Amino acid sequence: MVALAVVAVVLAFALLARRRSRLFQASGGLALAAHLAFALVVLPLLPYTWDIGEFHAIATGLLRGAEANPFSSLDAFGTVQAVLYAMFGADPTTLAVVNGLLAVLMALPACYLARRLYDPLESTDGLLLAMLFLPFPFLFSSLPMRDGLSTLLALALLAVCVRAIADRRHWWGLAAPPLWAMLFFLREELALLVLLGAAGSLLVAGLRRVADREVTLASLALAGVPVGVAGFALFTRLFPVDALNSRLQYRIMGGAAYLGFERYGSWLDVLLAAPVRAIYFQFAPFPLHVDSAFDLVAVLSLPLLVVLATTAYLTLRRVEHDPVVAFPLLVVYLGGIVGYGLIDSNFGTTIRHRSVFVFLLAVFAAPALESWWRSLRLRVEVPLGQRRDRDEHQREAEELDPRA
Repeated sequence: MVALAVVAVVLAFALLARRRSRLFQASGGLALAAHLAFALVVLPLLPYTWDIGEFHAIATGLLRGAEANPFSSLDAFGTVQAVLYAMFGADPTTLAVVNGLLAVLMALPACYLARRLYDPLESTDGLLLAMLFLPFPFLFSSLPMRDGLSTLLALALLAVCVRAIADRRHWWGLAAPPLWAMLFFLREELALLVLLGAAGSLLVAGLRRVADREVTLASLALAGVPVGVAGFALFTRLFPVDALNSRLQYRIMGGAAYLGFERYGSWLDVLLAAPVRAIYFQFAPFPLHVDSAFDLVAVLSLPLLVVLATTAYLTLRRVEHDPVVAFPLLVVYLGGIVGYGLIDSNFGTTIRHRSVFVFLLAVFAAPALESWWRSLRLRVEVPLGQRRDRDEHQREAEELDPRA
């Protein structure tokens, strides 16, 4: 039955990639093959189980007739997993295979967001390759858990909101409610962040229309205040101080915990801790945290994260962009690393949860990624072209020599 899932995924990719660029067809096919190899060969050999068993138990329980809690995000995803089990067999590998396809499709809304953010942007080939092959997002999107689906839904929902608001294709807004509802059932915090981002985009579009001129992100500092206040109010409603401390206690269990000594006594403590914990969420683990093979591999990706974050910041500052698009993306990114940072206290969970925000950094850095890709391609193509010319001249000389 897993073989049937592989065939279905390959056919689905072939159908979806048929009208896409050759680079997407080639690199996306390669990435999908790597995801499938990981699901079929590497995943069974890994010593880590994460939450795979918990989701599998929920899905098989639902197939046996167990009742689902409509307010549980675990049961919501368990329902999706149960449907896949009914189609392809009750094996977590089936979900890993399908997640491989979802991971490849994440590049499509991300590339649209970059083209719309830096309009005109001639090409997004560099961003496409980054989306497909960034190491840890690649790993965790393949795992048979909910991260692949929730990340794809978040990026797709952002793309739909930008399409409806920035491009004024208002009928695209009809797709937003069902996407938002699906994301809300899987990860309510991400859904609320996207909702705040959409509200911010509407605010910026309204200000631009009233002012009848272009506005910049720097001039929108005051406009960000009501969005920030609304976001903080939502966060306090979702996670009171006691709930935050309870989640911290849950997250610090295990050997990969960090900042385990911290407790929030009031909302002032939360505000003071937010910057440090946001930095930890975006970049941890650091070299002094290495305590296992997984930590060592994670630390090796730290330079990549630093370069990506720095490039995203400099690109936003120096390259002309559309504030109607940039504002909601920044709301989701900054709100996400702060919100998740206040709760996550485990390296494994942190790396898994930040994938969508790493993708947003890649979107912000899209022009730089494209420049790097073109430079690399030229360095490879020019020597190859020169070699082909030399080979052609050699063949011509060999043909002329016998005639002489």
